[in-house]
Amino acid sequence: MQRVLVISRDSETQRSVEAAARPDGRTVRLEQTVDGALVAVRDWRPALLIVDLSVGLTAGGLAALLRDPAIAEGVPVIAVVEPDQLQIVGAGVKVDDFVLSPVDDAELRVRMSRLIFENTGQGDGHVIRHAGLVIDLERYKVTVDEEVVDLTYKEYELLRFLSSNPGKPFTREALLNQVWAYDYYGGSRTVDVHVRRIRSKIERGEPFIETVRNVGYRFVEPPQAASDGARR
Repeated sequence: MQRVLVISRDSETQRSVEAAARPDGRTVRLEQTVDGALVAVRDWRPALLIVDLSVGLTAGGLAALLRDPAIAEGVPVIAVVEPDQLQIVGAGVKVDDFVLSPVDDAELRVRMSRLIFENTGQGDGHVIRHAGLVIDLERYKVTVDEEVVDLTYKEYELLRFLSSNPGKPFTREALLNQVWAYDYYGGSRTVDVHVRRIRSKIERGEPFIETVRNVGYRFVEPPQAASDGARR
């Protein structure tokens, strides 16, 4: 699930962000201070940061925020600005995108989706992409290098769950609870069997599912767009 972190004290901006995120299944966390947001960036690992300049950020304050390593190393930023604040996001401070206040929900949703896809390879919440792997969550369809992969229902559900939480390790017991739930009557080895089958079907040299020693499994986290260079 994609996470969107918002720094704002304005209730209408908060409502707009939540309205823009909800249709695509994104989770929103609200912070009212820069310090609180920086802690959240490090601990919560959002896919996108939305900064409402109503919190009182000046050009210098916004520039300092963008230089923080937790943000500069891979979290795209959308600024919410009043028309008379446009100079703040001019030549001196380069955010990834901006929207004018009052925020148009539909416009924000499009801008959010574009930045998240460019940065993580994940689409609008209905499609997950990683290298040549594409998981269409609406059509229950998985392809690798545009070739359809035939997965059983449980294989698909296990892959869907892991890929929806990239980089996060899960124990076999947690996976059993999330994927098999009340239909499960066997031992945790069934997770190993299903992971092995999934790997044999989707991996063509590049691993997608990693074994975490003494823990379980995790889906490989997509490379961050920041690896292409420092923040603009």
